[in-house]
Amino acid sequence: MKGMVYTTMALLAAAGPAMAAGACDKAFKTVGDARNGALYMADVTVPGLKVQSALDQLRKIGGDDEFEVAGQLVQGDTGDQYLIQRKGLRTPLVLVGTADRTGRVTLATKLARGQSVEPAAAKQSMCGMLDKLKAGSQGDAVAAAGRTQYPMPAMEAVAAPDLSKMMGKEVKDTMALYRSAGAFKDLMLGTTTNKEDKGDRSATFLPLYAKYVGRRYQIDGQIYTVNPNTYSTKPGDIGSINYLVTPTRGLLRVRQSDSYNNNNYTIRCEFASDQAANFTMLRERDWAKLEGEISSIEESSMTLRNCRQAS
Repeated sequence: MKGMVYTTMALLAAAGPAMAAGACDKAFKTVGDARNGALYMADVTVPGLKVQSALDQLRKIGGDDEFEVAGQLVQGDTGDQYLIQRKGLRTPLVLVGTADRTGRVTLATKLARGQSVEPAAAKQSMCGMLDKLKAGSQGDAVAAAGRTQYPMPAMEAVAAPDLSKMMGKEVKDTMALYRSAGAFKDLMLGTTTNKEDKGDRSATFLPLYAKYVGRRYQIDGQIYTVNPNTYSTKPGDIGSINYLVTPTRGLLRVRQSDSYNNNNYTIRCEFASDQAANFTMLRERDWAKLEGEISSIEESSMTLRNCRQAS
């Protein structure tokens, strides 16, 4: 943020002037040992503030404060908005805003190991952002501006193998930063990187998750497996399919054996509750063109929710 006093590197983006001590200041927390990368949290409650309005206001506030406006995901009575700062950082910083139906909005960010910032500066920045949230027509106007200036990407039509190839490459390139950082450290210190260092892996992967969560895709392809939720007690939990994502090669477009499917970046589609009839019609190797929203991204797979037959 502009004016922040940094300890080792620039973190966060501009977030306006310091605010007077108030509810957010009192609620601000620093969690964990700073040597491991501290977790900063702040929250406010704005009576009457709706979840969607809060998230879209954060898109406007964050975008105007030089964050990369990333994914948004609403699930039931809560929602998350992700903001990313990349400039000047080897490991990008992800700020997560969470809103619920009570009007409570929380901002949180977890620094990577080796990153640090003065808690007072983090408090000023995060509370400065939260202090801009408004309920009613004033807030709705800011939210509308946020949707206009920083819209979510439009739905993209793509073949399942192509999406698998694209995401697999992006994950590979992203995680190479983690591995190269370890290799450099080993070279300097004469040590061997602990490949199970989940904290550093998570910090490297989180910006990719934040970038794609909430994006919508229309996926066309053949089905690898059909997975009915026979024993689920969750209402509307119908089931899912995994797409066949083995690549084709050569002029004759010969497909790699199905048995290698899970060696590729896999794509899972969970069906919407009103799609039971469509789901029961599907079999392995059937073709399916489905629309859905990314709800989860991992290093080897992605999941889309609310999938339904494309019109």
